[in-house]
Amino acid sequence: MKKEDGFSLIELVIVVSIISCLTCIVIPSFHMFERAALKQAALELKMNIQYTQKRAIQDNKKYWLRFYDAQNVYIMSSNAFGPHLKKVQLSPEIKMEEIVFATPKEIKFTAKGTTGSGGHIYLKSKNFKVKITVRPGTGRVRIYDIFKG
Repeated sequence: MKKEDGFSLIELVIVVSIISCLTCIVIPSFHMFERAALKQAALELKMNIQYTQKRAIQDNKKYWLRFYDAQNVYIMSSNAFGPHLKKVQLSPEIKMEEIVFATPKEIKFTAKGTTGSGGHIYLKSKNFKVKITVRPGTGRVRIYDIFKG
């Protein structure tokens, strides 16, 4: 009997099934890192909004948080046109979009920590989005669930 070179059908089926199982495990983990980066950026933005509010109360003066979506930056300042107290550059994978506040692209906190410019902002990665809202008056910040977008 002559031996044939090549693979049997059973060997090919086993290899294909192993590769497909590994793919099912690896592909979702790539999205897990993307979701984690987006969640981290949203949490950092929330903390900076709350920090801006606390500084306004502590220093007894107005503070602004301005969003510059073209540069992918947001800046905290204590003067309408004064020096920046904090500047945050988002990672290139995360973009700001749909920045909707009463005052265009900014949140202003009074000396009492209140704001009249409630609204929302979306942070977007390649495959996902997250909505962050700021309540008018109280300035309470909420991060919604990450969704495909």
